[in-house]
Amino acid sequence: MLIVSVVILTILFAIGVPVYMSFALGGLALVLFVVGIPLNQLAAMFFNSMNSFILLAGPLFILAGNIMVHGGLAKSLTEFMNSFTARLPGGVAIATVIACTFIGALTGSTMATLAAVGLIMFPAMTSANYDRGYSGGVLCASSNLGNLIPPSVAFILFGYLTDTSVAKLFMAGILPGLLLALLLSVTAMFIAKRKRFQLMEGIRWRDRWLLFVKALPAIFMPVIILGGIYGGIFTPTEAAAVACIYGLIVGVFVYRKLNWKSFWNCVTDTTKLVGMILILIAGAMLLGKAFTYIGFPQAISKWVIGMRLGSTGFLFLFIFMFIALGCIMEGLALMFVTIPLIVPAACAVNIDPIHLGIIFCFSVLIAGMTPPVSIFVYATAGMFKIPIEEVTLGVLPFLAITIAALIIIVLFPEISIWLPRTMGSG
Repeated sequence: MLIVSVVILTILFAIGVPVYMSFALGGLALVLFVVGIPLNQLAAMFFNSMNSFILLAGPLFILAGNIMVHGGLAKSLTEFMNSFTARLPGGVAIATVIACTFIGALTGSTMATLAAVGLIMFPAMTSANYDRGYSGGVLCASSNLGNLIPPSVAFILFGYLTDTSVAKLFMAGILPGLLLALLLSVTAMFIAKRKRFQLMEGIRWRDRWLLFVKALPAIFMPVIILGGIYGGIFTPTEAAAVACIYGLIVGVFVYRKLNWKSFWNCVTDTTKLVGMILILIAGAMLLGKAFTYIGFPQAISKWVIGMRLGSTGFLFLFIFMFIALGCIMEGLALMFVTIPLIVPAACAVNIDPIHLGIIFCFSVLIAGMTPPVSIFVYATAGMFKIPIEEVTLGVLPFLAITIAALIIIVLFPEISIWLPRTMGSG
């Protein structure tokens, strides 16, 4: 049955059927003709797969990110970060990584981070005579920090699909996210020195202070969101709603960039992305339940136990499989379809679910940069009119360092689980 499922999915992908429809049709074939579930129960299965309070946090954080982009918060924060790195080799690129780290802590979305930072920093990098491939590679890799720095939509989805604490996942993502940001910054500096990009002029402390004052309302936003979650004041879903309200107030009354037209653009952009994610969840959940009914997760668990791989060996095998499949499938879709298969096997070898969540989300961002089906590379190339070959070459060094960071996380799981255990988040 596994062979039949793979054949069905391969045929659907090959003839150009959308990913969500491929998942849904593949799951439908198994549920109807193998498991024997009546057709009238499928609508309830689709609805129940999306009927979740915690899942509501994803659309709200995406809306908050779009409000940041259109409301001026992202621009002021990015300009402030750029003022501190101008005199370093590759200073504008390093500022891009740092800005993506902070913007990722506000949007939780790769695409929102790419738009918010890229529209400001890509022209700045090309003005500094950085080549377009390098600039696109920096943006593509560092915008993925939105998948890792809390609040992350990927963490919300993983927590929902596995019934894992989203607050703990948010907390666990802080140190791995900062580690990746540091490694990306060092890599950007090293490449800039090799390419001998010119240094930018320094910025006076008085100007930095003015930029800091201007960015202060944006800086407070992650403090309010994450402080509220970890302080037990509100849940991640409530935090997302607070982020939207705060962004609206600041965008309208402080930066005065948000009006009815730009707010409508925020809503439409959010609706398009959320609709894509939710229909993908529905199709993938149907396929995942079909796998569960047939017994694939149990079979994989027995195989893993029989192989005696241990937790570290299992994680390396999973990463290799995920990266290989990421060459032909988008990372988020891959996460949906593999979670029902991988999580039971991971529990069988005593892998901490929080640590596994970090590995999953790391793997998603790697899959998004892995050619030929590298959705974030295509998004970067399309958004900034860069040839796809140049972006691919530009992102490869950052892809390699991201994989190296993932290996470090696997070998030293305390990087992921120390903070949640220390702070005792529930």
